[in-house]
This record gives sequence, structure tokens and C-alpha cells, in this order.
Amino acid sequence: MIEKPSNTPREIKKTGSSGIAVRWADGSISELSSEILRRRCPCAACREKRGDDSHAKPLTGKKRSLMIVESNLQQELELQQIWGVGQYAIGLRWGDGHDSGIYTFEYLRELAGSGHPQP
Repeated sequence: MIEKPSNTPREIKKTGSSGIAVRWADGSISELSSEILRRRCPCAACREKRGDDSHAKPLTGKKRSLMIVESNLQQELELQQIWGVGQYAIGLRWGDGHDSGIYTFEYLRELAGSGHPQP
């Protein structure tokens, strides 16, 4: 997939543990808070928690024997690490260890500009 020039970041940096700042190819700058990024995490598990069942559920019908321990809100919103995923996305690691969401540049641009869409 080829990104449109306006959806291509020139720089993405962490703003402490509270979010990211993106400088886009068109010169605009977007700041996305940890809260928005975490609430809109595009991974399948987070989408399912938000009630989105449009993705495949390979474990449907099976009971989980593993108990998942929930973390506190502070841990969930603490942005610890950011890294590139190919030439099209970034990954984020949160204080509670969650790191499976892949945020495409296009999705980041949508989050920054249109009221935080559903993934």
C-alpha cells in the first residue's frame, strides 16, 4: 500500500509518557495523547473489548483457562516505547505490557484529524 504524501510522517516522537507528536510531510504537526492512542488501539483484543466483532475470532467457542489480570488506568496509559513497523506504521508499548496494536500512518492521521474514528 502506497501512502498519500499527506499521510507520511517526517518525524514521530514520544512526548514523555503522555503521547506522541507527529510532524507530517505537509508541514502540519499532530499531537496525540496516550489516552486517545490507547482507547483507539487497533489490535483485535482491544477492538473486541470495544464491541467490534468485525475481525476473525479463531478462539470462538473455546473457554479460556488463563485468567487475565487487569492493570490500573495509570499503567494502561503510560506510553513506554515507540518503534517503526515497516514503512507504514508504528508500534507502541504501554506500561501494562500491551504492545500488539499496529498504528498505520493513515490511521494516525485519521485520529489526529477527524474526531478519533473506530478502527
